[in-house]
Amino acid sequence: MPVRCSECGASTTWDDDVGSAVCTSCGSLVDPSQSVLTSSLYGPQNDAVEPSLWDGSAASTLKSLRSGNNWDLAGQGKETRDRKNAYAMSEFIKSLALSLNAAGLSPRVITLFNQAKSTLNFRWGQKSKAVSAACLAIALREANRPDSLRDIASVLDIPPTSVIREFTAITSTLKLSLTLVDPSVHIPTIQAHINSILELSPEESGLPKSLVTTLGKLCFYDVVNSAHSLSRVLARLSPEHDLLRLPMPPTACGIFMLAMEGENRAPLNSLGDLAQCLGSRCHSSKGVVMARYKTLQDEVASWMEELPWLDKYESKKGRAKVSKRLLVARGIKDVICFHEDIWRKKKMPTLELDLDSEESVQATSNPESNDASTRPHKRPRLNHPLNQATQFLLHPLGTPATSKDKTFNIPSHLALAAYLLGDTSGTRYPPTRLQLLAHHRGGADDAHIPDEELFAEGEFEKLLRNENEIQALRQTFGWKEGEDEEQTPSTTRARKQRKPQASPSVDDEVLHGTALSPRKKSRLNMEALAKLLSSNGEEDISEEEEERVNTTLLALGDAVDSEDDEDDESMYALLDSNTNNTADSSHSGVSRTITNPIIHNDEVILENWRPPTPEYNASDSRYEEEYD
Repeated sequence: MPVRCSECGASTTWDDDVGSAVCTSCGSLVDPSQSVLTSSLYGPQNDAVEPSLWDGSAASTLKSLRSGNNWDLAGQGKETRDRKNAYAMSEFIKSLALSLNAAGLSPRVITLFNQAKSTLNFRWGQKSKAVSAACLAIALREANRPDSLRDIASVLDIPPTSVIREFTAITSTLKLSLTLVDPSVHIPTIQAHINSILELSPEESGLPKSLVTTLGKLCFYDVVNSAHSLSRVLARLSPEHDLLRLPMPPTACGIFMLAMEGENRAPLNSLGDLAQCLGSRCHSSKGVVMARYKTLQDEVASWMEELPWLDKYESKKGRAKVSKRLLVARGIKDVICFHEDIWRKKKMPTLELDLDSEESVQATSNPESNDASTRPHKRPRLNHPLNQATQFLLHPLGTPATSKDKTFNIPSHLALAAYLLGDTSGTRYPPTRLQLLAHHRGGADDAHIPDEELFAEGEFEKLLRNENEIQALRQTFGWKEGEDEEQTPSTTRARKQRKPQASPSVDDEVLHGTALSPRKKSRLNMEALAKLLSSNGEEDISEEEEERVNTTLLALGDAVDSEDDEDDESMYALLDSNTNNTADSSHSGVSRTITNPIIHNDEVILENWRPPTPEYNASDSRYEEEYD
């Protein structure tokens, strides 16, 4: 029994949208506390034009179908996962179509994707991205727009070959017939035609000589790249332009003419003759090609308004200082580069799918294979000049020894050897004796050519200097005749007399110095000084030796007065170290009495001298010595 309204007493009716009974008279709710949970993800999309991909009433698998002992949570079944992925793909296709200014084509793209999924039965992941790109290209082609296969591939970061492969598979499976609407398809044909025209003489080509000269200076590789870029920018910025709905061959001719003027950075002369020449290849008249050219020129001039650093076309009273053709020819490359940079920095759509273990492994392995396919393969060099030269120098006959670690393969060495040995016009010198012998005997190693046959008879003597050259060198460098012969026996005799020496003693270090402290130049007789220091105080010194010592010490005084502080320090260090070592090496504990010379004006006084303690190194500082 229906409940009466508490406000007016009228009858009520149940409404599922609000979850309560509603009064038919005043519209009051019988139970206003009821709430209905809704979500935009599960409702109809695009004002009920596109049905929802989510079915809330679909049953979910609770028990695992793969093993009867395990149980899955709600939503982990294959059907549920496919519904989630289908919804994710629909959102991804919408964002992809929006990025290409084709948002109205998303329902058609989703329909094509679902048909391809049910027909081809491919897996979710990287494959589904390529299929969605191909479906969008098909929808663009059906709407009389350029398919933009490479643009779609760059948006999705997948190789264009994958998109083209899926495009062909879907059109053949669904039996779709499409019409070419991309002007860039005709660019290679136009390039081949203009190249064939330039190979002819100006009379045969029908073009003015000045135009042929200008076209001959252009780099058609850059012209073709500019034409392709201009057609892509036209499809991105003006997808609804009338040019894209007209026949494509005349439009391609106009694009190619604009690209040539952009490469020339100036308008071309006799443009009408060039338009007639290009139109004849595409079965179009001169007027149609010129009309497409002027339309494209106006479109590029409107794009140049967005770039503040380019000159604008300004006309006053129907006349302009600079023609529009010249401005467009100067700025068309800047416009193309500007819009290409904007396209690269554009935010691209992302796709997140719910994949199982097998599909996730395949999805992660596919990008590596795609990267490998997009990476340009290094073209093998069939005729490497460096390898040929190396092989010829090693084996002039052309029969190299086989080796297992050979990393390159040269087809024929004999032809190269025969060419180099037979043709002497390109070489500066004739073949050498070694090359000729190796050619005749089949190798250049010791087994084929011994050392005695390397030089012909008298060839080695020609390498030596004759008497005239020797005399000239002696006069130039000032050498004396026979000087080398005199020095050589003396050097040999000195080497024979040289004997191996034992390890240097303390006296030798005093006399000759060491590697760390070499002996300095001095006027002292170090042999007499060492003999004085090593002599025993108890022994008598002969008169001759005493006179010799006195003379030496007098020379010592002169040296002390004349030498600088550095020589004094080194001398006293030698005295102290020698005395210390001599005292330590004395036998039977008998200490020797060593006299220290003190030099006055005219006489020398020898006094007893006490060495420092053994722990102290006398060579460190001479100012800490103690004298009695």
